[in-house]
Amino acid sequence: MIISYKEAKRLLLGSKEISLDLGLTRTRVIFKDDKYFFPENQTLTKQDLKKVIKKDKICFFIEENTIVPISIFSEETNKYYKLVPTINWPTIELSGIRMHVTSSMAPKEDTEKKISFVFPLQGNILDTCTGLGYTAIMASRTADMVYTYEIDSNVIEIQKINPYSKELFNNPKIKRHNANCFERIKDFKGCFFDAIIHDPPRLTLATTLYSQDFYNDLFKILKSEGKLYHYTGDPGSKNRSMDIRSGISKRLEKSGFVNIKRVFNGLTALKP
Repeated sequence: MIISYKEAKRLLLGSKEISLDLGLTRTRVIFKDDKYFFPENQTLTKQDLKKVIKKDKICFFIEENTIVPISIFSEETNKYYKLVPTINWPTIELSGIRMHVTSSMAPKEDTEKKISFVFPLQGNILDTCTGLGYTAIMASRTADMVYTYEIDSNVIEIQKINPYSKELFNNPKIKRHNANCFERIKDFKGCFFDAIIHDPPRLTLATTLYSQDFYNDLFKILKSEGKLYHYTGDPGSKNRSMDIRSGISKRLEKSGFVNIKRVFNGLTALKP
């Protein structure tokens, strides 16, 4: 069971029904003798709920009659991972960096926006960086098969916890890989993918995913007339002298891509 500040507030305001899976379903909670009684014989106090409300940028498990933050610290990566509630689908935060553009739109709308730039998605689709899997899951609605890659095992642990990532593990139209996309896409021979959605971490965290070699490989495995959407974010907005999209455009063009356009938080390109 998962609770966020939104559901904790509802309980304290007297609601008898809340969501314990971040909005997917509703569950009845009983308040008696100054305690809240949840399924699986779990109980929380008002003080527990007040703690959840104070920590409004993280989700919590309810277990052993207490709240436990959904977070991981990895000594291997030296990063802190946590599941963060939003107005709809949750996002993941890695040492303060959020995976979705939550300042301007929620993760659901953010994903829909990315998908729209390469729509309609049909045939084989490459999702280079899984994250919480929203792109792969949404792409699978119309695609024949989605191939998606996540190198970070800690992110995969958060996927397993997040109710909205469940389809990654049971959707037959999604082929999920715990692997480095930079290396594994070399396994594909010739023009295999009908469209590619490249949503990498920021440049400083994954330089190889912005490299000429990687773009060359993307071009090789994309079919003729295939579309590419490359997420960049807007990292130069606070520093006008920095424009990573200009450099990316030049490298994509060098790889052979044409019709390269600037779009919301990224670039689109076409293989002739």
